[in-house]
Amino acid sequence: MLQDSFIETSVVRKTGFTEVFFNTFLISAAIALVFFINFIPITFGLNIWFITGIVSFGIVAGVVVIIKREKKIYEIEISNDLVDCAVIHGDNKRDDLASFSIKECDYIGPVTSDRFNSDVENANYVLKMTDFKNFDIVDDYWYWAVTTEGLKLVVVFMYKDEMYQVFRRYNPRNTIPMQKLPKPKPKEEENV
Repeated sequence: MLQDSFIETSVVRKTGFTEVFFNTFLISAAIALVFFINFIPITFGLNIWFITGIVSFGIVAGVVVIIKREKKIYEIEISNDLVDCAVIHGDNKRDDLASFSIKECDYIGPVTSDRFNSDVENANYVLKMTDFKNFDIVDDYWYWAVTTEGLKLVVVFMYKDEMYQVFRRYNPRNTIPMQKLPKPKPKEEENV
């Protein structure tokens, strides 16, 4: 009798250089805009503190919402052969991205494989469920190439060792075989 398998992983998308630059620019622009909105009426002798205060509060609140929305958590749930991919935004809103069976996958393997570039070029959608938007091509990242509902989809994710047994159980033909690990050499005794 086969045991049920359940694997859940989540990855927080880290900010890269462009996101940090954008956030810095956005905060600096908001500070300058709030300063000028409050300073210009004072120089003309206008007493409209209430209106400029509301506008300033709106600008600050807008910047906070924009920066908070950039935080994303990508979540993958594997229950037996069913895979559910979702994203959780900074405001705790969960959006389902994809749902498919491991049995439907055309290929399961690392992004370092020879097929990765051609699968990405032929895909209708590429989901990057990784810690960085532009990830390195290393063996830590794997992908599923799947055709679901008439669309070719490539899902890149962070690989965990316990996933491999599930992939081989439900789709052994399209899962890349693991390289055999070299056996450790026996310790040689030192003659002193």
